[in-house]
Amino acid sequence: MMDYLEAKRDDQNYKYIYGDLYVLMQNAGKSVAEFISSTLGSGKRILFVSGTGNNAGDGFVAAEILRKSNDVRILLIKPKEELKTGDARKAFESYRGEIVSLESLEEESAKADIIVDGIFGIGIKGDPRPPYDGVIDLVNKSGKTVVSIDVPSGIGTKRSIMPQFTVTFTDEKEGMTPENSGKIHIADIGIPDSLKTMAGPGDLVYYSIPEPDSHKGMNGTLAIVGGWTFHGSAVIAALGAEKIGTDLVRVYTTGSNYGIISSYDPSIIVRKANLISSRLYEEIRGNRAVLIGPGLGISPEAANAVKRIVNSTENPMVIDADALKILKDFRHIMDGKNIVITPHREEFRILSGKEPTEENVMEFSSEHGITTLLKGKVDFITDGKRVMYSRGGNARMTMGGTGDLLAGILAGFISRGTDPFRAAAMATFVNKRSAELSFNRKSYWYGISDMIDEIPNVMRRNIEGT
Repeated sequence: MMDYLEAKRDDQNYKYIYGDLYVLMQNAGKSVAEFISSTLGSGKRILFVSGTGNNAGDGFVAAEILRKSNDVRILLIKPKEELKTGDARKAFESYRGEIVSLESLEEESAKADIIVDGIFGIGIKGDPRPPYDGVIDLVNKSGKTVVSIDVPSGIGTKRSIMPQFTVTFTDEKEGMTPENSGKIHIADIGIPDSLKTMAGPGDLVYYSIPEPDSHKGMNGTLAIVGGWTFHGSAVIAALGAEKIGTDLVRVYTTGSNYGIISSYDPSIIVRKANLISSRLYEEIRGNRAVLIGPGLGISPEAANAVKRIVNSTENPMVIDADALKILKDFRHIMDGKNIVITPHREEFRILSGKEPTEENVMEFSSEHGITTLLKGKVDFITDGKRVMYSRGGNARMTMGGTGDLLAGILAGFISRGTDPFRAAAMATFVNKRSAELSFNRKSYWYGISDMIDEIPNVMRRNIEGT
């Protein structure tokens, strides 16, 4: 069963790979037409009641197919100029049949044998407002056979279409039941299974845009325990978290590196943590997420800090780099915690004692109840049940810092409340896409700072479409 965001994710990833969504609209419309013909026959008078989105576009395609053997009319609730997407407008222009006005709804519905509901798709916010509420009431009272496209319009609100049939695409949508959707027919519209396990720009639908009345900390607070040995790793991770929109990033590092890290960016809060006191532990746990490991080193003090933090923290954690090596003899303390580990292949061998095969990574994740992001040419993400693959990037990503940047991006997303498995897919896409854009500008001679600078561009283009 799919929710609204999952369906939107698949559409955006399809567009990213194949160029546009019109093929899917054609396939969806064809599926609706074939269902109506095979289930309800031909020679019918069919009224398509259409809104302004892609759901309406699916109906326009179906209407053009069905009018060859039926008496078909499209009723537009709003003027055609208000169609919201280019695909819906393209489908409308391809329709050659009769179009009727909203004022004739009562008359047309009385004459119809079948009413096709293409008013709203998934993701409606709030209850339907005029004129849509009145249209829904009239369709429900018509007594005619009603077929909904993808979902009954208004499902989950106080006023929704109550169809006899729903033709839904790819999978049932969240909230659909026979009681509110009638007989449900699932149609395959051509989204490849490989796309459903591909990390891509569509995963950024899970990013929450800050509310206008947000206050400091509402959009993520992150503690980074690192930089005790290699200060640059902690800086890179902190900047990655900052660039994806985390409100507050705090780095807990050694006194000797405190001044160095503080000098990089005034927005990074730096705390001295040679020996982490009880008060600092409480402060670390007070953040919405914790990242442990970038540049940490494997000193006895670092080992004690890692074990104590992992043992006592219930907040989401990302464990990376040296912290993974420290945990190899204490990995049981991760069990059942809200943790993402980000090893490369050798780090996975050290941590688990197993070869980094997909089967072993899934088994390890399931055994400990954690999510694993195994870094490589193709990143592999699993929580022991679901899997995701992230392709892309380029050969220059073998330079130092790309793993630290990934960990910071990932921890930043998690600090903003994103599910860890989803956050891992988002982070690896953003990391690799930033590398691709950097390569486009500077070829093999870009650096980690170029990737950091590209992160806002990746976010803006794939969330706002600008």
